[in-house]
Amino acid sequence: MNLEQRDSGGVKWGENVKSFLKGRSFPGTIKLSRSNRTSANSQAGSIDSTDAAEAFAKSRSPSQDSLGVSPSSQDVTDSGHLTSSSNPSSTPKASAGGSAGLPLSVGTPSSPVRPSAYRSMSDTRVKKFDKLLGEQVVDLDLLRELAWSGTPGDLRPLCWQLLLGYLPPNRDRREQILARKRREYRDMVPEYYDIANNDRSEEEMGALRQVSVDVPRTAPGVAFFHEAPVQKCLERILYIWGIRHPASGYVQGINDLVTPFLAALLSQHFDGPMELWDIETLSEETMYAVEADAYWMLCKMLDGIQDHYTNAQPGIQRTVFKLKELCRRIDEPMCQHMETEGLEFLQFSFRWVNCLLLREIPFQLGLRLWDTYLAEGPGMKEFLIYALAAFLLTWEKELKQMDFQEMVLFLQKLPTTEWDEKDIEMVLSRAYMLRASFNDARSHLQS
Repeated sequence: MNLEQRDSGGVKWGENVKSFLKGRSFPGTIKLSRSNRTSANSQAGSIDSTDAAEAFAKSRSPSQDSLGVSPSSQDVTDSGHLTSSSNPSSTPKASAGGSAGLPLSVGTPSSPVRPSAYRSMSDTRVKKFDKLLGEQVVDLDLLRELAWSGTPGDLRPLCWQLLLGYLPPNRDRREQILARKRREYRDMVPEYYDIANNDRSEEEMGALRQVSVDVPRTAPGVAFFHEAPVQKCLERILYIWGIRHPASGYVQGINDLVTPFLAALLSQHFDGPMELWDIETLSEETMYAVEADAYWMLCKMLDGIQDHYTNAQPGIQRTVFKLKELCRRIDEPMCQHMETEGLEFLQFSFRWVNCLLLREIPFQLGLRLWDTYLAEGPGMKEFLIYALAAFLLTWEKELKQMDFQEMVLFLQKLPTTEWDEKDIEMVLSRAYMLRASFNDARSHLQS
């Protein structure tokens, strides 16, 4: 099915998309309008969703909804994985306060509207989040719908903890659960980490060595994660997680997945961009609370994708296979060109799946990407396939003009350092459209 039906009168995709999405759930509000863009190289039998995705990304303006809020005015690592660095973006001003690691009260904010430079963080959307999170029992379905399009920076820790199931929707139970989980983690540190090396098994020593090697490589473009206290925090989280999950143990790549959680949690205690954060100003108690929350949030997330990190990483291999089949159905000429040149999907997309695209985009956009991942809930693993396809197809025209070596070099260091939120919104919007397109034609998801 083509999202665009072309005739001599031009592109008429608005009516088609309206009927196409009829009866489907959609994350947020969509307004359909004619796009000025046309695709000169539309291939027969391929889905050209770029125009539809762009219109979706540009047109999501807030409107009155069920919340009752009305609109207002690369290096190569030892294991052969590719690495690249991205320039960090500035973070919005975060509000400190609350108990260590998380504000336990989410009532009416002291300032009714928090300004944001991002379109997805408009005043109206912030009000919707405030109203929803201020309820005695948060409606998680509504939260998922709102968070899919991005969360305000100062509310991100609470939103993520609710979406992951780390905190309950009932606000009266949160303080007790937080205290218990933080105490559990703190008890694990002396049990698993703060012991003499001669008391560790050979396997435990191997895990500790691997973690100590990978931690300095974490988030290479973000200096904050290379400060000694932060790296010690990362080392404890990763080592303890690996020891407590023997089915997989620690695997390279998990180190990157901790960083969004740490950044979001720490943003409650600092103002301004991460480049200005001074970890030495935080008390030991606060740092332990942040570390404990990050550990449990990582556990919750990895529960859904643990086969990515078990022996031989079968989950990653299945995802890459499904990505290849999906791209073949969307753009057969591009996939045929890559095959002719001898480029295998596993050669460039293994790291994409292993790090959930975190290393391919500026770090701050990774937090925005995490909003959608966590809003997807159990569907995140499947949505990732469509997100990867949309990400690759961003450069479909360029890739068709490259030979093997050019493609390898290009995909090793993609031109995303200057990306901003609208670029990642385009990828996510197109991923959503692709999933809707293939929802009833899922042979590409059969391994």
